[in-house]
Amino acid sequence: MAQRPKATPRVGLSGEPGALELERPLSASLSPGRPLVAHFHSPEGMVLLREPAALTGFFAGSLSSLSVEEVLSHILSGIRSGQLILQHGLVQRTVSFRDGQPIFAVSSVHHERLGAVVVQLGLVSPEQLHQALGKVTPTLRIGAVLTREGFLSEANLYSAMTYLVREVVLNLFEMSEGSFLFLEGRPPEGDSVKLQERTRDLVLQGMKRGEVVARLRKHFPDETPVVAGPESPPPGEEALFATAANGTTLGALRSVWEGSLFSFLTWVEERTRDGALLVQQKNASPPMPRRASGTFLAVPPPPVAPLGPEDRFNALLAQIHTALRLAGANPDLMKGFLESPQQGLESAYEGVTLGPDGRVDVERIRQNVSSGGEALARAMTLEALDAFVSYALFSARNVLPGEMSERLYRGYRELQEGLS
Repeated sequence: MAQRPKATPRVGLSGEPGALELERPLSASLSPGRPLVAHFHSPEGMVLLREPAALTGFFAGSLSSLSVEEVLSHILSGIRSGQLILQHGLVQRTVSFRDGQPIFAVSSVHHERLGAVVVQLGLVSPEQLHQALGKVTPTLRIGAVLTREGFLSEANLYSAMTYLVREVVLNLFEMSEGSFLFLEGRPPEGDSVKLQERTRDLVLQGMKRGEVVARLRKHFPDETPVVAGPESPPPGEEALFATAANGTTLGALRSVWEGSLFSFLTWVEERTRDGALLVQQKNASPPMPRRASGTFLAVPPPPVAPLGPEDRFNALLAQIHTALRLAGANPDLMKGFLESPQQGLESAYEGVTLGPDGRVDVERIRQNVSSGGEALARAMTLEALDAFVSYALFSARNVLPGEMSERLYRGYRELQEGLS
């Protein structure tokens, strides 16, 4: 364990004030203009706090003695308002509560920042975000810049903030080390959102996530050597597999992953199961591609012809259907769209039903819209499929785990980008 920096009291002479000498790591974020108030706990220690006027109390401790779920249970059961700060190393997450409900969150982790989230959700392009970041000031935050520049609607900003707060709260459960501080009092004025889930349901989901992370961290430690398998990488994962092409460790792969530890480890488990990512024995050479018969190939096999956009939309519907089933939800919620299509799509979906795997009869849709010629029929078919996928994702997001919903949304955005 690394040695912690120390604070040494220097007692002044009679009539002179004493001093507390802090080693540099402790004093780096302090300034004379922001004085601290000391809360003494006998000779064993004291807590120094920046104490705003609204502070009515606090509790603090180590996550090795109280888990995240125990800390949150204390806030929920007491219907408390205030700010919860969790920190471990360079990672700091802060969640604001009002009457036991999370209403806002900020994080030092890159993928838990608003700019990263709006790009991840496909609401803003990387170029638009880069342009907006150049106009951010101490008094003008990124969300205000994005809406002012017309890159993001107010509705989409609120949706992104809600998603972000939810993810930060769930990612608290990844933290098993570090410290916590809860400052009770009126939460800071300004932004606040209302999450759709009940807080207790969110905590239960976070606890399950924490259990999965703990299990997978034991099975896939950072030093595990891995190499990309012989098959082509899944769409959107080319950069990750390029990193693993000649062999690497999971720790190095994690450093280029844009997402939570939970999403990374579940991805590793999935990719090692399907053979796309291979766990190596130390000092082992990367395996050469093989034919089914076991003979080595001098050249890779020819690529499989890519699916057309209609088939890709249908495959995405099947993935959403499967995800709902695996999450214990009723996949029939997708039928709501077919029973009452959006205005203008009634004729396109006339007589179309949901297949047992979540797919629809694309040829039937094409026939329904074929009166305007082949090119127009294809465009209208794609528009109808796009509307159904968008509905299915929107309806599923409240019942799917965050990382599963995120993966499906990512596939949807890649499909849309390929059509633009």
